[in-house]
Amino acid sequence: MTEASEVADRAPESRVEAASEASIASLASLAEVLSSEGPESSSSFSSPSVAPYLSHLTTLPLDTLLSEPATLSSTSAQLTNALTTLCHTNYKTFLSLHATTSTLSDTLSSVTSSLTSLISDALPALETSTRSFGESSKSVLTERRQASVVLDQYDKLRDLLEIPSLVESCVRNGYFQEALDLSAHTNTLAKRFPDIPIIMDVKAEVDIAIRSMLAQLLSTLREQAKLPALFKAVNFLRRMGILEEDELALAFLSSRMVYLNASFDTAETEKKGIDGTNKDRDKDSYARYLRKYIDVWRESVYDLVTQYTTIFLERTSSSQKTPAPPVIRTLLSTLTSNLLNRLLATLKTNLPALRSDPSALSSLLTQLTYCATSFARVGMDFKAHLAPIFHGEVRSGVAEGFTEAGASFTRTLSGGKPSQLLVSAASSPPTPPEGFDLEASPPHVAPHILASYPPIALYTNALLTTLNGLRLLAPQDLLPDAVEALDGSLAESCETFVQVLDMNREEEDEVGVVRAAAQVFGRVFVPFVRRALIEGVYGVKVQGEWEASGKLKEQLDSVDALAQGRTQ
Repeated sequence: MTEASEVADRAPESRVEAASEASIASLASLAEVLSSEGPESSSSFSSPSVAPYLSHLTTLPLDTLLSEPATLSSTSAQLTNALTTLCHTNYKTFLSLHATTSTLSDTLSSVTSSLTSLISDALPALETSTRSFGESSKSVLTERRQASVVLDQYDKLRDLLEIPSLVESCVRNGYFQEALDLSAHTNTLAKRFPDIPIIMDVKAEVDIAIRSMLAQLLSTLREQAKLPALFKAVNFLRRMGILEEDELALAFLSSRMVYLNASFDTAETEKKGIDGTNKDRDKDSYARYLRKYIDVWRESVYDLVTQYTTIFLERTSSSQKTPAPPVIRTLLSTLTSNLLNRLLATLKTNLPALRSDPSALSSLLTQLTYCATSFARVGMDFKAHLAPIFHGEVRSGVAEGFTEAGASFTRTLSGGKPSQLLVSAASSPPTPPEGFDLEASPPHVAPHILASYPPIALYTNALLTTLNGLRLLAPQDLLPDAVEALDGSLAESCETFVQVLDMNREEEDEVGVVRAAAQVFGRVFVPFVRRALIEGVYGVKVQGEWEASGKLKEQLDSVDALAQGRTQ
């Protein structure tokens, strides 16, 4: 029993051992199968193709693991048979593949040798030629590239190149604002691209056109133009920014003076008839010249003052709310002073030719008075400057009239016998009646007795003509000078009577005529003409300071003594 139980107990142990031996044998055969896969499998079980399978084997149960070698062997046999069948049935393909592979190998060898020859021989020469061609064609490529860029930017370039012609056209047609806008655009381009020659050339041409615009605007200031045109021209000059405000004001006044001088020159044409041979015609020419000159001066200077005030003074005050700079006002005051001096100098130069024409002097003074009154509205009342000039010319004219009348009277008495000259041939020399009162008649009506003595009558008419002219223009402060000039002329005429008597003292008949004429001259003529001047022209009584001067009294005493037959 004991032995049988021992044998029974050993039987399972022996089966286990037998199974272990069988499994070991199976594993040994599996390793052989795996190692039969190739040298790589036998050398390493951790290769990428074996490692997943080994991981799979570790998950199999024992029974499946024991049958795995047989399965692998069967599968290998099947694959071998399939491969053999494939080779047998498709041997032509394999033969063709082999031939193609051989041809491809030969071709690749030829290509390799050709490529080696190409790389070592042909490519360096090609590279050298290519580089040489690139160097030689670089300028052509650059020009082509530039031409391409120019073609792409053709419209912009055309607009840029047309700017100078557009500016010239705008300036020529008076579109100054557009010309300034184009100039500003060109200046902006020049600042942005100072290194581009074409832009700088365009700017230079535009600057030339703008300078012609400047000349055109300045020429507008020198032409006959109204305030709107001048204001527009000055505003464009301001926008150009070439001149400062005071320089612009000076340029404006200088340009307007060119126009004023041309206007004054046109007035000179009225003096073309002056030749010195015809006194009356010369006086008319001088009168026309002065009237036209005054009209031109009044219109031109008044326009200049109002234009300058509107453009420069009022603009400054309205825009800045401050007074205009002193230099702006000084320029106007200086110019107006010069123009006024020019007018006064012209009057002083030409008025002496009109001294003997009081009506012309009166007309000119009236014209100038109205002119001064109109200029008073702009602060240029120059009436005070006229009085001395006309006062002097009237004084000179009156003195010349008195002197010429006295000289004519003297020449008349020196031309022959008193009986033939002093009285008419058909009458005896009359004398003033007793109680003759000169105050009873008006101061401007000559006594009839003067008509009996033709030289005295002519003398009276000449003096009255001068006084009638003085009546048209009689300055109040001229009376003393006029009385002095008249008294001087009358004193010389009285002296003439004495000289005539001395020359004809031996002839009784001539002496009587001279005495009668002297009586009329001293008692009637002299008081009448003095009264006609003092009372008739100025409305002042002949008394007190207006009595005859000392020299005239002395000569009148001599004439009275001559009339009475007394000897001095």
